[in-house]
Amino acid sequence: MGKGNRTIKYICMMMSLVFVLSFTGTVGDMGVDNMDYVHAADKDTSMIRVGLEGIYYNKSSITIRNSAVVFGYSINNSYSKEMSLSGGEFTFKPYKSSISVTGSYKTYDEAKTMADSMGVEAYPILKYHNTWSVATVGSGNVDSYAIMVTSDNGHGFLYTADERGAYPQIMAGSGNSEGVYVVDLGERQYRGRIEIGRYSGSSSLKVVNIVELEEYLYGVVPCEMVYAWHKEALKAQAVCARSYAYTIGFSTATNITRPYSMCDTTSSQVYKGYGAERKSTNEAVDETKGQIIYYNDKPVRAYYSSTSGGSTENVEDVWGTPNGYLRQVSDIYELEPELDPWVITLNTSEIEKLMKEDGIAVGNITDIRPFVMTASGRVYSVEVVGDSSQVITGSRLRKIFSLYSTKYKVIKYGDNPDYVSTLSANGTYAVEISESYIASGNYLVSKASSDIEQFVVMTKDNLINYPAKAPDNPDTYYIAGMGYGHGIGLSQSGAKGMAEAGFTYDEILKHYFTGIEVR
Repeated sequence: MGKGNRTIKYICMMMSLVFVLSFTGTVGDMGVDNMDYVHAADKDTSMIRVGLEGIYYNKSSITIRNSAVVFGYSINNSYSKEMSLSGGEFTFKPYKSSISVTGSYKTYDEAKTMADSMGVEAYPILKYHNTWSVATVGSGNVDSYAIMVTSDNGHGFLYTADERGAYPQIMAGSGNSEGVYVVDLGERQYRGRIEIGRYSGSSSLKVVNIVELEEYLYGVVPCEMVYAWHKEALKAQAVCARSYAYTIGFSTATNITRPYSMCDTTSSQVYKGYGAERKSTNEAVDETKGQIIYYNDKPVRAYYSSTSGGSTENVEDVWGTPNGYLRQVSDIYELEPELDPWVITLNTSEIEKLMKEDGIAVGNITDIRPFVMTASGRVYSVEVVGDSSQVITGSRLRKIFSLYSTKYKVIKYGDNPDYVSTLSANGTYAVEISESYIASGNYLVSKASSDIEQFVVMTKDNLINYPAKAPDNPDTYYIAGMGYGHGIGLSQSGAKGMAEAGFTYDEILKHYFTGIEVR
């Protein structure tokens, strides 16, 4: 038993019968066009800010690979285009030398001519409202927000966060082969605008994508759910992702101390930009455009996880605070989970080492046993028995042992893990599944396979795992579990099963989120 190839058998118990179920220094080379200062026709009320932490977090340099870009500013959520640049790739680096800023010029050309005539190292520096100054190097103070922009030729200009706390935002100067305007950062490409800054005066760069909400979802849904899954499941995922982003993602003007409240990793929602988009998931976004989840007439943060393991969880049993729409519900349509039931094998010395590293001093461990279980079958707390015993949370043990969820059993030497109680006309009795005959979904009856690692029993409102055997020595523990993630809100695997069973996306959402409306 372990994490290798596994065979899982799903079964349903009914009475007594068991069923198996850079740019250059001249205008001509660099291509600098100053643009009239004009507010955008509309405020950025549909744009969100997403921190690109997955690849572009705290970098020493960032390169935009578009041959033409447009610089502009978003102040008080109104975006204005300032100038366009062309002439090759553009590299951004933190500028850490002391500078002294003087003068005010209407164009880059004027600022560049002045900088070149000073006889010292000097650069044009871009200011808000379509103005330029000259930054001389080696005097004044170090601007902890300054950034150097260069092209392939190595010449360039500086910009910094001005008194409004704003960094310029960069757009693509032309469309790609599909006519879509995307900013190319190399590994990934993004719709909308890109902001590159030294927030809170950091010595490194962070990158923020300012993108229209629906276009953001194009890059989220296929990263959070398999794009080939049923359309109704994809639509449910789109509404969840939109609801989550709607509640925390809006703020398109720069905040140089807190540049974003939502990132592109599992800490928020996985988002990989334009290159991740798929036709099926774009359609799911389009077909649910603008729809979010409401509870008591307020938009809600719609949490979701990969696989519940047969039942979702009450939010207070995981995060401590109850919430009316995040209640435990059955998830018995999760018959093809994204992550199969799993088993982690640990010996006593490994457990003692992991416990000690996490600050849990129990000495020589003699037992680990669930202490309090939740209604969904998850471990709320666990007792670790040793020279001194401690009760810790199931979530903490999950972190210590790198488990996939808190829905797990601890199987030790001497246990009989595949015994299940069944109810017949003659009363309740125990059945050893591995010795039973099982009827498959097509009603073929056969003896339980000896190759099965775990059996999964379907009850009327849950799925329960039964490992086929226990460890064969007292020094070994099996952590046998189901599910992947926190188990709160929508189960993506369950949504897939419900969609395949004929449920619509709004029916799926109303199943997983109690008392909500989709509108």
